[in-house]
Amino acid sequence: MMIEKGFAGKYIGKKHWGKSLLLLFFLSFLSSNIQAQMPGAAPIKVSHETQVMHGRKYYVHIVEKGQTVYSISKAYKVESYDAVTHVDIHFLHPGDTVWLPVRGQFSTDADELEAQKQESIRKQEERRQQTASQPVQPAAPAVSRPTPTHGSVATPEPIKVEAPEVKPAGKVLRMALMMPLHLDQIDEISTSKFDVEQRGKRSYRQFEFIEFYEGIRMALDELSKQGVSVELNVVDVSTNSAEAVQTAFVSHHVAQSDFVVALLFRDAFDKAAELAKEAGVYIVNPMATRSEICAENPYMVKIQPSVESQVRVMLDNMKAERPDAHLYIIHGGTPATEKPVLDELKRQLTERGDIKYTLFNWSQNARLSSTLKGTPGSNVLSIYDQRADQMRVYSSNLLNRLAAFKTNSPTLYTISDWTKDFGDVDFAQLQLLGYHTFSSSWDMTNAVHVEFLKAFRDTYGSEPTSPLAATGYDLTMYIVTGLHARNSGFWSAPSRSMPSLVHPLHFSRRQAGLENDQPQLFRMESLHFIPAH
Repeated sequence: MMIEKGFAGKYIGKKHWGKSLLLLFFLSFLSSNIQAQMPGAAPIKVSHETQVMHGRKYYVHIVEKGQTVYSISKAYKVESYDAVTHVDIHFLHPGDTVWLPVRGQFSTDADELEAQKQESIRKQEERRQQTASQPVQPAAPAVSRPTPTHGSVATPEPIKVEAPEVKPAGKVLRMALMMPLHLDQIDEISTSKFDVEQRGKRSYRQFEFIEFYEGIRMALDELSKQGVSVELNVVDVSTNSAEAVQTAFVSHHVAQSDFVVALLFRDAFDKAAELAKEAGVYIVNPMATRSEICAENPYMVKIQPSVESQVRVMLDNMKAERPDAHLYIIHGGTPATEKPVLDELKRQLTERGDIKYTLFNWSQNARLSSTLKGTPGSNVLSIYDQRADQMRVYSSNLLNRLAAFKTNSPTLYTISDWTKDFGDVDFAQLQLLGYHTFSSSWDMTNAVHVEFLKAFRDTYGSEPTSPLAATGYDLTMYIVTGLHARNSGFWSAPSRSMPSLVHPLHFSRRQAGLENDQPQLFRMESLHFIPAH
């Protein structure tokens, strides 16, 4: 069974996009309003019986025939999304219980958040007392690195990283999804015949991340078939501000979740991460590439691969495919955006000692061809990272210089996928250079990818236009399955990747938080990406 709060109805499909989207967004709001206002609706008798849950006092209301969450909440003078139920809110039956928060318990949102934090601390203390006589689980091992015998790169001290204690999950896992839905702009959408026919010429912000939600729903449907119960609490945060996140975090009881998925922009996400850390709740970032979000937050889960794992996979591939090839690392004078990758490259290359390499500053690009001729059949790794307008010119110039080699042409590697970054990139040149990159493209030779695309098309009427659909599906299947099988022990030692995932996931703690250490490297062949081994 899958219970969903805050966002109602199964998404019907973009082939009926106008009517379906309106149903999707309005069903949760309109259905309860209509029922509550029907003639003869059952009167609401306000109960004065109270119960304390999660540090907050609630009125206990027993449902009678004809009553809805909307009508009950209205009688108690609270917002309908503050009501707590243990069943689907759209199918209440007589005898069901609804808990309504007692108003005026907290003077400010900050007071309520502090109360939730104190309740979390109290529960952690109870668990420590309950498990004091039980054997102590071994802590996560220290991350140790061998001391280099040559080179000038300093080796960091070993990092001892331990998983924080978290509350055990209940029979129904509670998942909070914070993302921009722009529900306040829903009335801008038109379903007139003209607008439907012209939909390709007009975009609505409500569609920007909808495929991510669709991927999550596909995973929840699959989990439901397996008997795994998940309560999904979808929270609309359409403003990139700390204040909006603070309000949403409190009003939608996000701190009571087993984990939070936050597809938010930088300022909003940083605030959500701060609040999750205070509440002792794991928070998942699906898209961020910056590793610093994991530096000091042990509750952080970063889906995008770590820099360390990307560098490791690339160097392993270079050694396997061209054991004696020289590596040229093209940079732009090591600006801040390039520094994390360059530092990690220097560290790993120094530790390995089996790949000869040269740093090449692009400011001397006129000498690139003559330099490469001295070591034919070399590998070129571009970490050059400047402003967007410079990058387009740079990528074109680099490809032209490298593709000019008629024999023993270099093999080109990049961290980001140039076929996604630059719409006019020359695919023929990339293929000539045996292009390798970390791509989220679909691999049509992979049965899992093909099956996911087919299932998505059958469910929503069209194939996904971005990798967000697969990301939402993968992280939901991986985390929920892990928590269902192992409870909070999953966070201490995350499971290996499941074969059913579109893209592999496995988390490790090289910093305080968890980062994915299973990046997928692809190479271009026949103008398509195939896995690089």
